[in-house]
Amino acid sequence: MAKRASAPAASVGWDRVLALRLDRQRLAARAAADRLVDVVGELVGVHAQVMSSAELHIAARVDGVRATDVRDVLWEQRRLVKAWSFRGTLHLLTPDDLADFVAAARTRERWHEPVWLRAYDLKVEDMEAIIAAVDAVLSDRPMTRADLADAVARECRRPELGDMLRTGWGTFLGAPAQRGHLIFGPNDGRNVTFVKPSAWLGRPIAPSERGDAPEPLDAMASMISRFLHAFPGSSRDMIGRWWGAVRGGLVRDALARLPVEVAEIEADGVPALVRSEDVAVVAATEPFVGVRLLPGFDPFTNELPRRVEWILPVANHDLVYRTAGWVTPLVLIDARIAGTWEIRSGKKAVVDVVPWSRWRGRARTELAAEVDRFAAFLDKPLGVEYASSLT
Repeated sequence: MAKRASAPAASVGWDRVLALRLDRQRLAARAAADRLVDVVGELVGVHAQVMSSAELHIAARVDGVRATDVRDVLWEQRRLVKAWSFRGTLHLLTPDDLADFVAAARTRERWHEPVWLRAYDLKVEDMEAIIAAVDAVLSDRPMTRADLADAVARECRRPELGDMLRTGWGTFLGAPAQRGHLIFGPNDGRNVTFVKPSAWLGRPIAPSERGDAPEPLDAMASMISRFLHAFPGSSRDMIGRWWGAVRGGLVRDALARLPVEVAEIEADGVPALVRSEDVAVVAATEPFVGVRLLPGFDPFTNELPRRVEWILPVANHDLVYRTAGWVTPLVLIDARIAGTWEIRSGKKAVVDVVPWSRWRGRARTELAAEVDRFAAFLDKPLGVEYASSLT
């Protein structure tokens, strides 16, 4: 159970908190290639709204992998899945985490809310019909969105429901996904496909298929416990942002059910939560020294505290966390955000780097080694160019 002491259990700097995060997230010392799936599990999922970024998230943490390795564990070995999950966005998850998420997802079913139903001129019965039909028609055979929409319309004998599923991206398919009845299959050319999780994985996933499914709030609490291991120093607001909490007391209620003890520390005076077993660990963690390239939407960046000057110059905040939820690729120097980067295609692919200030000695040499890692992963040479006006 989470306990709030009258005084913080420890007072440390953000440099130590973020150094522990870098270590826990396999950015300080990378994992071996055969740990690819384990790394995704340690992160409690990898953001996959942009699949090429998700592949780079893994490359940043695992030595010696290629993009084909990620696709192999997804579509051939089926040791990872692609699914709508946290915040209603796409993630790569282990099958265990998928099962835990759908058990917990009852805590965030917005489509029960009158305001949501009015926005789409629907009734709860309409959404329940879609969920049941998706469960009935999907199998381990990948089905395109158009084919799924047709099958749902036939199953329900309601053509208008099929029309709904052809639009809105995840607006209506998110509900059966959260119930554990739908995940992504391999693309059919340029078309996405969907499969039934239990049939695709050969194991029960939806709570209705399991005899041991935990209560939703307990399942959420278990996932928060693992999140705090990978993201020590999170606040309640950060946990809510990660989960996509839709009501203010949800995180508080889940924290009260955690399977581990949690302590409140201060990071440069800011209240933050860690698992109690990590209080001494974070205090003893040495600050990280090194350069890392973080791809767009990287989990490390997504879950950082916002508007903390030591981490990210506040004046540059909107260069990182942009409109429509876009999260920029970043240069991290000694655990602080020091610039941005992107791959520019052309006759010769180039990594364009924009430093925000003068960097310390050897930072460019260390960045070149990071670029070489991504070049090996992508199996193509990458040059480096710096914005001269800011160096």
